[in-house]
Amino acid sequence: MPNQTPPPPVPKLNPEWIKQAKAEFDDFLQATHFPEPVRNGIRGSTFAYPESLIMFIAVLSVKAKVKRYQGIHRLVVQYWELLTPTPHLAPISETQLRERLKKIRHSPRKPAGFIFQIFPAAELE
Repeated sequence: MPNQTPPPPVPKLNPEWIKQAKAEFDDFLQATHFPEPVRNGIRGSTFAYPESLIMFIAVLSVKAKVKRYQGIHRLVVQYWELLTPTPHLAPISETQLRERLKKIRHSPRKPAGFIFQIFPAAELE
């Protein structure tokens, strides 16, 4: 029996699904007039990463069934080219991502409530 190499691993997330879901998510936020919070830099640095991006990262983590903040960060780095609002923006740091996810009340084992209000649970399976 010849040595057979295993097939290459298939990503959990299809890049086309990410593009389509991000477009739908952005359309939803625009239709509902979602106010993108802006920090003026007086009490801290301004946000380089929009709140809508952090929210979409939470959606992706549910879709990929990621169980830890480190895993969410690895997922973000892997798909950063599809997620980034501007091409010159570097991926968000793991610490900053964790803090921003906590602020929107999202944790890996207890997703934020808005996710299932926007995306049906079946679509995230």
